[in-house]
Amino acid sequence: MHVEPVLTPRQQQAEQRRGKRRRTIIITAALVVAGVVPVLAYVLAGWSARHAAPVVQPSAPSIHQITSTAVVQPTASPHAMQPVVSNPANARITAQVDALFNNLVTQQKFSGSVLIAKDGQILLDKGYSMANWDQHIPNNPLSRFYLGSVTKEFTATAILLLQQRGKLDVHKSICVYVNPCPPPWQPVTIHEVLTHTSGIPELDTSQLSGASPEAWIASYDNVPLAFTPGSMFDYCSVCYQILGYVVQSVSGEPYSQFMQQNIFDPLHMAETGFDATFFYSQSIDANGYNTWQSSAEQLGWQMSPNWSFLFGSGLLYSSVGDLYRWDRALYTNVLLSQASRDAAFTSYTQNSLFAGSTYGYGWFIAKSPVPGHRLIWHDGVIDGFRTYIGRYIDDNVTVIFLSNLATVDSPTLAQSIQKIVFGQ
Repeated sequence: MHVEPVLTPRQQQAEQRRGKRRRTIIITAALVVAGVVPVLAYVLAGWSARHAAPVVQPSAPSIHQITSTAVVQPTASPHAMQPVVSNPANARITAQVDALFNNLVTQQKFSGSVLIAKDGQILLDKGYSMANWDQHIPNNPLSRFYLGSVTKEFTATAILLLQQRGKLDVHKSICVYVNPCPPPWQPVTIHEVLTHTSGIPELDTSQLSGASPEAWIASYDNVPLAFTPGSMFDYCSVCYQILGYVVQSVSGEPYSQFMQQNIFDPLHMAETGFDATFFYSQSIDANGYNTWQSSAEQLGWQMSPNWSFLFGSGLLYSSVGDLYRWDRALYTNVLLSQASRDAAFTSYTQNSLFAGSTYGYGWFIAKSPVPGHRLIWHDGVIDGFRTYIGRYIDDNVTVIFLSNLATVDSPTLAQSIQKIVFGQ
């Protein structure tokens, strides 16, 4: 039995709540930061450590490729990895997935970039429709998109890196690492924050106070938990901002700087970061659209690096190629040990937002169509963008698509791709 990500009415309501919570977090976080720096837009983007001091970088995992006649299109970047046909089975996948996305573009139901890989070889790496309609710039494999909640898997990895280095233990109270710590959080472990089972409620404007990260944390001093930690799953975006604060507190450096130096730089993810000014200054980067050709608000403002932990729940941007580098790294020890990867990909909940999926550390976990095999995945929902990465880790299949069209139903689209890849 494989995962069926089509949302039930109850799950649709949960997804709507997730979107409302995200907007609440973004807007209310803006009110906090407004006391420190001028707000440039109502949604978070970020400060970036792109030009931080060089660090020693291990070799990045190689990105193998094959060729495909379906990829050489006007929308494909001349600098992108160009696949070729290798065998009839892979050629069929390439042709059918390409046809699926071309059809969606014709129906004005998709705009973005797509990468499909199998057994370490890229089958499709292509852009569809426009990155910017006003400037007539097409999407291509190098286009960057805001990831939304796909950011969470990176924040979870930062926590696991710190645990590997002996600087924290996910099974200890979060208050061991947050000082001063809101009294209601004393029974909450980092594990429970990672798995959306902490009971910490989302922020609203009445809970925000002060003009420092410490004051932001202190706004929870008198806010009770919504439920007993570990007793239920309740998707919590602000919890991953709190985890970003833990990364910052334990590492002794801004969250965004830690991410740059310990994840993005080692993997040579040059198209990945948090700097909104850089993002919107590059012509190839995707502009977000609420509906076909109707622009969404631009994401981002500039702030002190010490506030960058607010990006931990959903304000990273990247490209399909960089996310494939990320995917390849997660098959190796280049970042995380086998024990840490096993911890990330273990199911800790009985349910989640989606039928057939549970939750690990920053990842939804479901079943591959192959009996006994797993699908490790996450979607992203943020103004003007819909994103998805699915890793069939026992089948060595990767599905990545990043869209700058907010009407895309990412889980349902992923299911359509899955049927093609596995010949269902």
